[in-house]
Amino acid sequence: MSLRLLLSLLLGLALGAISPPLAAADVFGPISLVSASAVPGFAGNQQADYAHDAAISGDGRYVAFDGSYGGRSGVWRRDLQTGAVEAVAAQDSSDPAISAPDADLPSISADGRYVSFTTTARLDPLDDENIGPDVYVRDMGLPAEQPCEAGAAPGSCPYTLASAGDGASTGLTYEPNGSLSSIEFEEKNYGSLAAGRTALSANGREVAFVTTAPSNLAGPGTPRLQVAVRDLDSEHTELVSVLDEPATGAPLQGQPVSGREGAETYGAVYTGLGGKPPVFADPQPYAAPAPVGASISADGTTVAWMAVDVAQQSRTLPAEVIHDSYTEPLWRRIADGPGAPIRRITGGSDPANPACAASGETGLPGAPSLSDPCQGPFAASQLGRTAGIWNAGTGDAIPRLSADGYTVAFLANAQLVALGEDFGTSEPNSDIYLADMHPGLTRTQALRPLTELAGADQAQIAENGPVEDLGISPDASHVGFTTKRTEFPLGSPAFVSTPAAQAGMLELFEADLSDDTLTRVTQGFEGGASEHPHEARQTGQDPYQRPGDGALSPSFSDDGSVVAFSSTASNLAFGDGNTPPLGSDRFDGSDAFVVSRVIFNPLPTPQSISPAPAGPAIVPAWQLGVTARARPDGSVLLYATVPGAGRLRVGAQSSVRVRTKRHGRVRSTVATRTVATGSRTASTSGGALLTLSLKLAPRYRMLAGRPGLSATVTVTFAATHHTTLRRRLDVSFLRSAKGKRTDKAKTTGKAKRRQGAHR
Repeated sequence: MSLRLLLSLLLGLALGAISPPLAAADVFGPISLVSASAVPGFAGNQQADYAHDAAISGDGRYVAFDGSYGGRSGVWRRDLQTGAVEAVAAQDSSDPAISAPDADLPSISADGRYVSFTTTARLDPLDDENIGPDVYVRDMGLPAEQPCEAGAAPGSCPYTLASAGDGASTGLTYEPNGSLSSIEFEEKNYGSLAAGRTALSANGREVAFVTTAPSNLAGPGTPRLQVAVRDLDSEHTELVSVLDEPATGAPLQGQPVSGREGAETYGAVYTGLGGKPPVFADPQPYAAPAPVGASISADGTTVAWMAVDVAQQSRTLPAEVIHDSYTEPLWRRIADGPGAPIRRITGGSDPANPACAASGETGLPGAPSLSDPCQGPFAASQLGRTAGIWNAGTGDAIPRLSADGYTVAFLANAQLVALGEDFGTSEPNSDIYLADMHPGLTRTQALRPLTELAGADQAQIAENGPVEDLGISPDASHVGFTTKRTEFPLGSPAFVSTPAAQAGMLELFEADLSDDTLTRVTQGFEGGASEHPHEARQTGQDPYQRPGDGALSPSFSDDGSVVAFSSTASNLAFGDGNTPPLGSDRFDGSDAFVVSRVIFNPLPTPQSISPAPAGPAIVPAWQLGVTARARPDGSVLLYATVPGAGRLRVGAQSSVRVRTKRHGRVRSTVATRTVATGSRTASTSGGALLTLSLKLAPRYRMLAGRPGLSATVTVTFAATHHTTLRRRLDVSFLRSAKGKRTDKAKTTGKAKRRQGAHR
C-alpha cells in the first residue's frame, strides 16, 4: 500500500470516529424491463431481440431506445404508463418511404413527444438530397406515414431533417475526400451524427449534432468534425465550434476549426480514431457507445463536447504548446449570442484565472504544482504527457450537462496534479468528475472528483476498472455512471452499498449529491450482482472481458427519481428471455430498463401502552410542572403539567423604562410592570398537559425586538380543596428576523407611534 493511500485510510478512520453518521443510502425499487410490450396483442406482445442507448423523457413517462424489436431494427419508444411500444423510425417493409432500419442513438424531449436519431434513410425525400447519415427529429404526435409537402411549415411533418443548412430546410451536402467518389464517400463515412440521450433540448426544438465529413455547414469546404445546433422552428443552424481570436479571447464568428498534425487532419471534436471520422454502422453487440457527438442543455442555452484542436477554440497560455490531437472538454453558452466565448471545462492550464493573468506567466513549468496560478487541475501537458485529459479511453467521452448547462459531468483519464508525481505517468483508467461553470471559479476550485483509483495496479478491475458511461439529472442532484469497480475509496460521496464480492459486469452506480452518498443501482432480482451466461474464469479474472458488457447509457428524469439504462445482464428483471446461448453471436441480449427511487414518507413511531397494574389506584402527587419555549414571533409558549381540575393563571413581570410627567417635567425611570397575562382551565380530574401562548401586551410588543425583553413568569394553579401551587421561571420575549417578516403585515402605523411611549 502506498503512503498516500495509507494516510487517506487513517484520516478516514479518524474522521469516522468523530463525525456524525452519514445520511442513509438511496433505495431503489425493483428494476423493470422496458424493451418489451406490456399490452397483450400489441406489437406481438414480445421482448426486443436487443436494445441499446436508453433515454428517458423528463417527465419520466417515455423511454426511447434503439435495437431490434419484432424482427425490425431501428429506434423505439415505450410508454411506461400504458406499456405500449411504438416505432420512432424503424425497418418497415410495408412502406419503404419511412423505413429506417439503421436508425440509432436516440434523444428524447421532456414530454416524450420528440425523438432525435441518426439514420441513412431519406425520411424527408424533399430536403434530404444525400445518401449518407443525417440527423432527424420525429414528432410522435403525427403519424409516421403522414406526407410532408414542399414548403411545409416547421413542426407540421412527422420527420424533420435537423442536419440542414442555415435558414433553409435542405440538408447539408457532403464532399468527397481524396480519391473516393461521392457515393463511396457517403457510404463509408458519417455525414452528420447526433449523440444519444443528450442531443435534444427539453422542448425538442433544438438539436446538437456533429458533421463528420466535409460539408457546406459554414460555407463550401467546411472541415469535418464541427459542432452545430439547429433550431427547428426558426430553421437557424449555428456553427458552435468556432475559431478563437488569441488577442481578445473572442470567437471568430462563422470560422470553423481545423488543424493538421503529421498525416492526420483534426476538426473540433475527438473521435478516438486519430483525426479520422468514424464509420456509420448499426449498433454493435457488447459495444460501448461511440464517443462522437455533443451535448446540449435541456434549456437549449449551452453546448459541450470533447474537443481536439483545443488551442484554436479556447484560451491558452501564450507560450503553451498544445498539439492538435490534445483533448479537453469544451463548453459554450450559445444563448449569450455570437460573441460568447468557448470555455475550457478543465485541463492542464487555467489562463482564465485572474491570478494567472496577474502573474505574467506565459507557459507552465515542467513540474506541475497547484501553487502555480496558471496550473489547471490535471497534469495533461506536463510530465511527458501531451494527449490531454482523455486519450483512447474505454467508454463514452461526451460531457453531460445539467438543465441550465452550468454543471458538467465528464470522464478523464489524465493524472490529477493533487495526487502528486508519484502517482505515475502511465495512462490511468478513467474516473468521473463534476465541474461548475459559474463565473468566478478557477478550474481547480470548480472541479469535484466523484471517483478515484483504489490501487496502484491498474490491471485490477475491482480497484481501477474504467468508468465507461455517465449521465447527470437535469436538476444536477444525481449523477449516474457505469463501471466494473467494486471499491470506491473517496469519502465523498460515501459508498454506502454492500460491495460486490468480486468484479464482474458493468454495474450502474448513482451519486446522490444532496446526501453525498454513492449507491449501486443494478442487482439481480434475486439479489447479487448483474450476470449473464459466461465462460468460467479463475478467481480474480474478469469473467466478462468485452468492453461495454453490462450496464450503459444512464438517463435521468427531471428530478432524478427515475433512471433508465441499458444492460446485457439477464438477471435484472424476472422474465428476461432474450439472452442468447453461451457462444452465440447472433444477438447480444441487451435490454432497456428503468428503476425508480423509493421515497419514504416520515411515519410516527408506534407506541404501545400496557394496562395499569392490578391493586390500589395510584394517586398522583399534587404538584405543578412548567416549562417554556420562546417562539420566533416574539411570544412564549408555556407547557404546564397540572395534577387535576382547576384554574391556571399566568403573569409575566419585567423591568421596563417608563416616562412620567410631573409639574410639567417628563422623567424616565425603570419600574416593574406586568407585561403579559393569561389563563387556562383544566377540566379533567386525572391531570393534564396544558399549553398557553403568552403574548406581550400591545404597549410592550415592540420591546421583543433585539436584544429582546427578559421577564419573570409566575404560574399559579388553584383547585377546590387543594393547596394553591406556584412556579416561577425566567423567559425571554424575542422576535427573530423570520418572525419579523411574518408579523410585518400586522404592524400598524398606530403601533409604530407607540414606540417609546410605554407607561
